[in-house]
Amino acid sequence: MDAALVQAFTNVAMDPFVWFLIFMGVAVGIVFGAIPGLTATMAVLMFLPMTYTMTPIQGISTLVSLYIGGISGGLISAILLNIPGTPSSVATCFDGSPMAKRGDAGKALGLSIVFSFLGTLIGVAILVVISPLLADLAIKFGGYEYCALALFSLSLVIALTGKDIVKGLISAVFGAIVATVGLAPLDSRARFTFGSTNLTGGFKLVAFLIGLFAITEVVKYAEGVRERQFFPCKITGSPWAAPGIAA
Repeated sequence: MDAALVQAFTNVAMDPFVWFLIFMGVAVGIVFGAIPGLTATMAVLMFLPMTYTMTPIQGISTLVSLYIGGISGGLISAILLNIPGTPSSVATCFDGSPMAKRGDAGKALGLSIVFSFLGTLIGVAILVVISPLLADLAIKFGGYEYCALALFSLSLVIALTGKDIVKGLISAVFGAIVATVGLAPLDSRARFTFGSTNLTGGFKLVAFLIGLFAITEVVKYAEGVRERQFFPCKITGSPWAAPGIAA
């Protein structure tokens, strides 16, 4: 292992203040990730000025812990509310939310936190080892490679849909169309903005996902409240559908 890397790990491990910053950063990041609309990137940007007076090790440790905590915190709202706190928590809604509705919210949260921690450790270890190779490979990427990567991503989305391939294809094409809104990356030409300056930056992924999931959950909850209010017989077994009237 590189001597500089060993020295960096030693500097972090031997400084109690760095550990304090790491724990505080993870805690604050979890709060940001658990609240839909507050992302890990926003946490890093908000706390970036606080790192100006820190040493490089302390500042980088704080920012990394904020980001990791924010990404992990998104699973809380994804499991309990079926609303992803971060874009990376979308897949958690598919498994975690049904478990919470069955009464296994604690088990879902525990499993998610444990495997998020283990995945972070494995990912960091792999990144430390292969990041130089990835950097060399990324520099060689051209138009053909990016086209192949886009086709692979679309095929992966379709494959994950299961048996209904048509719906997966429609979802992938719709997502690709939505992603083209805004300024073109090559010539900065406006695409599908319809003359609105608010669309020059494209759709914000977090706001798009929150609206897509949150509106559905709000409508479902409102429908359930309405059924309990006007049709209590579905809940209590009463043959009468008027609230406040004795069965």
